[in-house]
Amino acid sequence: MALAVRRIALPLIATLFTALTGCAGFFVYPGSSSTTSGSGDYAYVANSASGSNYINGYSLSGGSLVATTGSPYSLGFIPSAMVVTTNNAYLYVASSGSAGEIYGYSIGTGGALTILNSSVGLEAENSAALDVSPDGQWLFSLNSDGLTMEEYKINTSTGLLTAEGNYPITGQAGGVVTPTSLKIAPSGNYIAAALGTGGADIFAFTTSTGVASSSAAVLAPVSTSNGFYSVDIDSSNNLYLSGTSGLVVYTVAAGSGSATATLASSTSGYTLGSGNLSTTINTANSYVFAGSENSSTTSGSIYSYSIGTSGALTAASGSPYTGPTDVAALGRDSTGDYLIALGYSATSGIQLFTIGSSGALTLTGSAAAGNTLGIPAVLALTH
Repeated sequence: MALAVRRIALPLIATLFTALTGCAGFFVYPGSSSTTSGSGDYAYVANSASGSNYINGYSLSGGSLVATTGSPYSLGFIPSAMVVTTNNAYLYVASSGSAGEIYGYSIGTGGALTILNSSVGLEAENSAALDVSPDGQWLFSLNSDGLTMEEYKINTSTGLLTAEGNYPITGQAGGVVTPTSLKIAPSGNYIAAALGTGGADIFAFTTSTGVASSSAAVLAPVSTSNGFYSVDIDSSNNLYLSGTSGLVVYTVAAGSGSATATLASSTSGYTLGSGNLSTTINTANSYVFAGSENSSTTSGSIYSYSIGTSGALTAASGSPYTGPTDVAALGRDSTGDYLIALGYSATSGIQLFTIGSSGALTLTGSAAAGNTLGIPAVLALTH
């Protein structure tokens, strides 16, 4: 499955970059009318050795990074967010900049990408993050202006999009809303958005109708000087928010058009390193991984925790593990065997790890990535 993470320069938080967009959930939602259209265990990476206007595709089978058919793929724009649909048929890519668009690509044999709609953007949208509902019917975009979350109906036969509406972003009083990460619960009944020092918004969601609550429950970090920058959700509706106060876990109850969240334990935050911008959960919902930039050192760190009752976490032996320089994105593969980390290095900015017992990580492969911090680091994986 995919968790996509991205990085953009933020004028008010110059040293922080955001991690974002992944695919929702770890399975096709039971109510889905879609069937699996694609096969293969693929990762799509922007911020690669090919340059800022490219996506590199990799097959992860066998624990190595093997280029997909036709990779690298020239885009003509710099991506700001990516997500793969839950049936693995399409990849949606958002372009950055004031005149943003969402582009669609079909995923073919060997992971090859073919642009949809005669190379024309599907929707005009400035996206900071994207996610797809677990039934594969709805695409959500967290707008980079921090004002709205947009919803689109996915035509599962063509990949084309139809605008369905938008929802206002709130954020905590006193914080600065900086949209960074978006996730739809595997259960399909709520959506969470990380908003920097603006905290996090939670929207109740009914995936069968595509209707989300018109107002959000707002979660605040420990202070307005702290922020939430990455979000993931497990199959028990536990919410994991990674940020400057560490990794915080909430239990969420959603239904009847509203959602509430409470701290999963008395621990206000599990300690992480500096620049905590990426979070992902393995496909079995037994481990959560959090990436830390550690910008003052030559490598980033990856923290591994096993998930216990009500989201209580236990650090894996050997955690944290060394990741790529300025690690900015984490994703789990479709088999549940591998974790991929994306950072900034001309020799080993893309790293693949096997996930062992108790969440232990072992490096099995690496590839070159871009090394310019101002270019977004974006990652999307098949389910």
